[in-house]
Amino acid sequence: MISLDWQKMSREIAGVAKSYEDLPKHIAKKHMLAAMRRAIVKSRGVSILRQNTPPIGTRRGRRRKGSKSRSTGELRRSVTTKAKWIGTNSKGAAVAGLGYKFGFASRKAIWHEFGTTRMKGIKMMQQTFEQIRGQVAASLAGELADALEKAAAEVAGGKNNGYGG
Repeated sequence: MISLDWQKMSREIAGVAKSYEDLPKHIAKKHMLAAMRRAIVKSRGVSILRQNTPPIGTRRGRRRKGSKSRSTGELRRSVTTKAKWIGTNSKGAAVAGLGYKFGFASRKAIWHEFGTTRMKGIKMMQQTFEQIRGQVAASLAGELADALEKAAAEVAGGKNNGYGG
């Protein structure tokens, strides 16, 4: 998970973040969240998590005796990124994450990650985060700078954005 707090940013990102404060809050948040999602995708986070997820056809967990059912690949297909603003408009944090869509697949992912009383955990999320941590941090500053240019162009162009008028 990536988290950016307005007040507690790293030095590399602090210079770019100060420029976001000059923009209207709704535009700044939209472009900051998009930049964070792009940083995760650019670092191949989605594909690496899919690789670390158990493959189609494996047999894990409880099955009925004589059952020939195998993994359907739903867990691999449910890998996604999400970005969200947490807090108030002026005092908040932008958070982006990589994980599984809500539903049975996400519950299954928790079983695979931490294990159960009958099955040992395989730490697929932990492996993925260790693999992409440096790449995401390196690309985040560049993505935020690109998003800042797009946000400034949006403000200068007076784009409507679906809000009234």
